[in-house]
Amino acid sequence: MRTAGLRVRVLLCSGAALALLGIAPAAPRAIQSAEAAEPGRAQATSQDTAQREADLAELQAVSRAFKTVAKIARPGVVNIRVSGGEREGEVSQREERLRERLREVLPEDQIEHWLRRLPQGVGSGFIIDADGYILTNNHVVAKREEITVVLDDERKFKATIVGTDPKSDLAVIKIDAPNLQPLKLGDSDRLEVGDWVIAIGAPFNLSQTVTHGIVSAKGRTGVAGLDLDYQDFIQTDAAINPGNSGGPLLNLRGEVVGVNTAIATQGEAVNAGIAFTIPSNMALKIAQQLKAKGTVERGWLGISYSPVQEEDVELFGLPAAKGVLVERVLKDSPAESAGVAIEDVLVEVDGAELASSEQLRQHVADLHPGDVARLRVLRNRQEVRLEIKLGLQPEDLRAARTAAGTDSRPVKRLGLRVRTLRAGALLTYARDVRGVVVVAREAGEKDPPDVKPLEVIVGCNDKPVKTAQELIDAAQAVPADQPVRLEVLEASGDRRLIKIKPREKE
Repeated sequence: MRTAGLRVRVLLCSGAALALLGIAPAAPRAIQSAEAAEPGRAQATSQDTAQREADLAELQAVSRAFKTVAKIARPGVVNIRVSGGEREGEVSQREERLRERLREVLPEDQIEHWLRRLPQGVGSGFIIDADGYILTNNHVVAKREEITVVLDDERKFKATIVGTDPKSDLAVIKIDAPNLQPLKLGDSDRLEVGDWVIAIGAPFNLSQTVTHGIVSAKGRTGVAGLDLDYQDFIQTDAAINPGNSGGPLLNLRGEVVGVNTAIATQGEAVNAGIAFTIPSNMALKIAQQLKAKGTVERGWLGISYSPVQEEDVELFGLPAAKGVLVERVLKDSPAESAGVAIEDVLVEVDGAELASSEQLRQHVADLHPGDVARLRVLRNRQEVRLEIKLGLQPEDLRAARTAAGTDSRPVKRLGLRVRTLRAGALLTYARDVRGVVVVAREAGEKDPPDVKPLEVIVGCNDKPVKTAQELIDAAQAVPADQPVRLEVLEASGDRRLIKIKPREKE
């Protein structure tokens, strides 16, 4: 449109110059045609104006939505200031991180001035009921000696910790204060990528700061640098910085859909347009338990597992690369009592198909000790149904995972414990190697077999074996008076044949 307009103005100026020189215009018919076109041009201009006004009205509606949400939500958002109880060196480390961030936006001679204005610790939170309960991040308040909550109207109150949950990084604190305005929690499952969202908090102690963005992704797990057992984050590009932790992420209905928790910085100590938020549905369940008991009790199976890979489909006879593979069963655990076995593939829990290992982890954690989980399992290419009465998840999951348990299957006829070699499980072997890795030799064997742990058995009595079950079956098929012949693949790529006198049949 701009180019055409310029071109028209140039042509009109050229016509006026010809008239001044006494030269009559040479194309009256063209002029008449242009005059005839004026009504149409006027109509088009009117339509354009109407469309522009409609577009502006839509923009103003979005702006009003942002203003309305901010006006409704800010009274329910709090600034949390903490002091005392810091780990050794934490204060200086935090100040140095803040100093690095401030260098991005302030001259060097103003940084110390700003640092002096900041309290020892800053975070955010939001009121979840009129009784004074406030939801925030565990890392904001845990192990602090003094917690002060500053409301939107600048009233200040001392807070006490009701309960904390380090595994999800959530905490509930409480103040005794009148005239509180709690925020409504919305359904985070209804969020879609691309939805507008608003964050409110106290970045760098700038309380009641409102920023906006969109939902960039959902279901983010395994976020590097976050030492949390439970991750199911909403990702957003709303501007979230240190001090926003524990504050709400809201939809355009003014409902809390997440608790702002972390940002991606790529080592630059500033927001990089990627922030992570705990979904409101997850946060609400945890907050309810923290309010009632001060702690969170989660269900527990007592297994270690990993997601099924594409290479596992043929290996274990699976219909698709979905589900989780059991790699370890802890001793005296609910799973052991229910008969869960190494290399079972869990494909369904309580009627829901398992698409990921995180889905199983979250589902079991949402259940309570004593609840029964119903599993559909594929074992040796056959379907098995199991019911497991869940136990109480240990406080220290890492210690529990290293406790006594079973991570291999016994081949009693060979005096070995083995497991199926999955793609890439042993770095000393090529990824495409298939076979059975030796985990250990049975203790007390008078005549131990000539095979060592971490060597791979690829054949038994002239038949290839790719799984532990195939090796067990092949060894069982050998007559008691004949030796079992094993083909062993060494890490060097060399192969050797060994003979083992079979033990009693299993």
